[in-house]
Amino acid sequence: MTQIEATAKIALVGGGPAALSAAIAFARRGIRTKFFERDADPEVAPRFNPDRSYAIDITGHGLNALRHIDACTYFDEKMIRFKGIKLGREAGEWNLPGWIGSRGDIVRSLMGLVVEKYSEWISFEYECPVTSVDVLTGNLTFESKSNGTLTEQFDLIIGSDGAGSVVRKAMVEQIPGFTVETQSYPIYCTMLELDRVGDQWDKNYLYDLSVIPFFSFGGAIVGGKGSEPVRWFCAVGTDAPLKFSSTQEAQQFIDNGLPQIGEFTSEEQIAAFAKRASKHIGQTLTCSQLYGGKAVLLGDAAAAFPPIGQGVNAAMESSMTLDLCIAEAGNSATQLLEATKLYNTRWKPEVDAVSWIAIKGLLEEDDESMTGLEVLKQSKSAQMSYSEVRRNAETAKR
Repeated sequence: MTQIEATAKIALVGGGPAALSAAIAFARRGIRTKFFERDADPEVAPRFNPDRSYAIDITGHGLNALRHIDACTYFDEKMIRFKGIKLGREAGEWNLPGWIGSRGDIVRSLMGLVVEKYSEWISFEYECPVTSVDVLTGNLTFESKSNGTLTEQFDLIIGSDGAGSVVRKAMVEQIPGFTVETQSYPIYCTMLELDRVGDQWDKNYLYDLSVIPFFSFGGAIVGGKGSEPVRWFCAVGTDAPLKFSSTQEAQQFIDNGLPQIGEFTSEEQIAAFAKRASKHIGQTLTCSQLYGGKAVLLGDAAAAFPPIGQGVNAAMESSMTLDLCIAEAGNSATQLLEATKLYNTRWKPEVDAVSWIAIKGLLEEDDESMTGLEVLKQSKSAQMSYSEVRRNAETAKR
């Protein structure tokens, strides 16, 4: 008689959109998971970080992932409906379901689904940083709030812990041939809150506000609980860090480079902008493979790239791809490892393509055959893979 293996034990390191999407997808298949998240429970954590609160649009690839886990209604309830991007007086309309919000809004929307339907399948350890991972044995060591340093063994460890991934670092150290290549580009972002927009702009659109800066996009995020209005932020992109000696100098920069938003921000917010540190966002991170031992990587842990509106979208799609590979290979301990190899074959070309698209879109907008703007537009498609967008652009360039 054939022996049937028991369902495997799975850990998720990191509690962002990629991990939550994966856990929900697995729960729908009857697979239990355990989260390890270094930050606080999203229900008690600050709703957004003013230094990084750019509005994120969930569109094509993210939409596909949300449909996969039947989560769209939760995003309808907790986020702002996305209708397109306004460039001057023109608008690029988005006619499929889509949403706008902060990363925190996205996490809360996914948690709404977890709490309502899948809480018995997913356990959470918040404020519980993972300190080390043995990807060969599946041992995971973490700091528990109540019990100190503990170690648990898992059949699969999913690294969804961002660009500074502890899991990926362990894979570099422990898996022969596993390498990570990084490239740095002069792309910086500084956030400016637009606290005087009121109802003069449509919250359902993102606004391309670029004049002098590298790129500048304005958008709304959910302001808070209850009837609190939305809050507007502008991500100001430059090719060097912004440094101001005074509020007046920052005001002059806005008057020259972003004249259309001067009336929408107060002196208080300009003063905050003048003191705010620019974030370097121009780094790509490429892994030689996305699995190794008993570990696999999702989202930014698998590949980091400059923000072009695809970070969260690609992260959630990576979770969908892994789930589909598990559905095909099986969910026993040995079958999960086969699924990670299949996932690597299918997803690595996609994340490599996203990195290529990001650099082309931000640095090569003057391409004669296919502009960076066109590439970025195609990357939002719900019907076209990232690798297909890249192939089309490379073919057009020849």
